[in-house]
Amino acid sequence: MRRDVYWYQSAAEELAQLAARNARHATRILLATRDFGRTSHGDLKKLEGSDEWRLRVGDWRVFLVLLGDVAYVSKIRDRQD
Repeated sequence: MRRDVYWYQSAAEELAQLAARNARHATRILLATRDFGRTSHGDLKKLEGSDEWRLRVGDWRVFLVLLGDVAYVSKIRDRQD
């Protein structure tokens, strides 16, 4: 199932800040998010008590809001956070 993936402004800014510190991690997150949009596959888990889902990308978590065929990236967090 193909999904359109849109980034909230705050999530895009977080990715840009991460890219300034570590381009490899930022690229990996971007590619994993793009692949999720194409295939709807990945290490995805529904968060309890929330409408958000998390996509695990190594030590990073990409938080998504899924609405039908559309996924919105709401934030990116390091696993330790």
